[in-house]
Amino acid sequence: MTVEVLTLCDFAQDMMGKLTVVGCFDAVTVRDFPATHPLLCVAARIRFPVYELGAHQVSVDITDADGAQLVPPLKGELNVNGIGGDSACANMTLNLFNLRLEHEGSWRVSLAIDGQERAHIPLFVRRPPAGRQTH
Repeated sequence: MTVEVLTLCDFAQDMMGKLTVVGCFDAVTVRDFPATHPLLCVAARIRFPVYELGAHQVSVDITDADGAQLVPPLKGELNVNGIGGDSACANMTLNLFNLRLEHEGSWRVSLAIDGQERAHIPLFVRRPPAGRQTH
């Protein structure tokens, strides 16, 4: 399998096999800690060759450098079906509402499929530079 897309964004939706992703980012800027981020979406598009069609266990972990989790592991199952062709794609979207951010730092957003990490991306949480406002 190949992870074609793994991103953090403002909005993600799977509609009949089409993945819509709006506002990709890798950093959240907050004025004070603790802070609450109203909505953080994780979007993924994964391509499976025909010999890997079927059910797959999926998990997303968000951890800091010390292994502390930002949220409990998010686990689920993808059921990948293909019609013709030599591969099929599955889209995955996760919406994290009111995400509590306790401190500034870097996190690793990891996507595992069938117990094996397949991709990861960073999430940076930081204060704005001196004299600048948050957006």
